[in-house]
Amino acid sequence: MNQSNTSSSWEFLNDTLVPSVVLGLCFIIGVPGNITVIVVILRHFKRENFTMKLLLNLAASDILCLISLPVWIYELFYGWSFGNIGCKLMRYMVFCSLYGSLLTVTLMSVQRYVQVLYSQYWVRLRGTGERVLLVSVWVVACVLASYSIVQGKVLKDDEIPRCQTNYSSDGQRLAVLLSQTLLGFVIPFSVMVTSYCCLHKKVSQRTFFINQRMKRLVISIVVTFFIFWIPVHVVSVTEIFSILLKSSHPAASAKLEKFYASSENTVESLIFINSCVNPFLYTFAARNLHQDETPSRNL
Repeated sequence: MNQSNTSSSWEFLNDTLVPSVVLGLCFIIGVPGNITVIVVILRHFKRENFTMKLLLNLAASDILCLISLPVWIYELFYGWSFGNIGCKLMRYMVFCSLYGSLLTVTLMSVQRYVQVLYSQYWVRLRGTGERVLLVSVWVVACVLASYSIVQGKVLKDDEIPRCQTNYSSDGQRLAVLLSQTLLGFVIPFSVMVTSYCCLHKKVSQRTFFINQRMKRLVISIVVTFFIFWIPVHVVSVTEIFSILLKSSHPAASAKLEKFYASSENTVESLIFINSCVNPFLYTFAARNLHQDETPSRNL
């Protein structure tokens, strides 16, 4: 009896209490923080500055993600009470905002590379080209998140309704997990690291001067992205292996599935922490970015 009570208490702590506290803090800190970012940028920076537009885009996507947190906290304690349509729409909004944030950060790394090393090409994008890039971020984000509408469904978990992803087969589940890992981590992280490494190498070769604060910002962008997203995708890879081993090694598959189920809520809360940290990370260096916007200043 005591073991049962201890087990139930641990499950409540791990699956409900800790994630809800983390999500609550993210909402309290992240929403005002991102709103402050938008206000400061609109008041103090030039509208034609594309880096500032990217920061505005990032803040907007983070707010869109964070405003859903009270609903998810409520679900952790009381289950889902907003029907299937509400489940689909809420999941779609969250995934759109996450992909929007991810693509914005990736575009920021590409922008720094092209703008510093190939400034003549970037000048051609001014105006219409930049607007097309910003719109494209959201179009691609909406497309990548579309599966959440189809697969979002209210399912019973120990008789408690939960808004979850409903897979029709293990094959579909595997395809979704692989695409999430590839499009949500491997490709964006590779683009970021490649862009910044090539930029650093080329800049050093061409004897450009780079502000030390900019170097720290570049490193913090990549490190922050890695820290907050790698646990989520590690757990996803665990789930992938649990599917692949289901028929050949059922015992190992069951253990991996149990690990995934017990870790899911906790690691997913890290995504929201990233949206909470972003405004402080980027706004802190906004003045430096603003000053560094013109490539010729690096000569």
